[in-house]
Amino acid sequence: MTAPSEYEKRIVAMVDSFSKTVARNFSRNLKRAKANTEKYYSDEPIDYLLETLSHDDRYPSDHFVLYADELSCVIHSETLYKALCSLPEKQRKVLLFDFWYAWTDGEIAARMEVTTRTVYNLRQRAFQAIRKFYERGSSEPCTNL
Repeated sequence: MTAPSEYEKRIVAMVDSFSKTVARNFSRNLKRAKANTEKYYSDEPIDYLLETLSHDDRYPSDHFVLYADELSCVIHSETLYKALCSLPEKQRKVLLFDFWYAWTDGEIAARMEVTTRTVYNLRQRAFQAIRKFYERGSSEPCTNL
């Protein structure tokens, strides 16, 4: 076997240098990738993050609308919508005016042309009827409109 020539030594040195450069750059890239992963990675559970950062989309078909006279009231719960539908019209109006429009008993009484005591009684009867509706777990269709 003969001794390597100057040209062969130079080629070996170039391959050696290239191999070391590739290994060093690969190592640096791994360190950078690890640092970026640690920088943006969170140990918090995904459910918590989704709950915190997400929101529910609302579509027009996801809610129901009831009318008290010409005023509309948007309801997002189907069960509540059915419960309100099961009420007589006067009781339903009292609840809608009270909770959706935040009217006082006097304003509701003036609008419906009844006394404030009647408004109070209608509200109490409506609460009792809704409580019974929820206790029954009723899935009756809305027929009182």
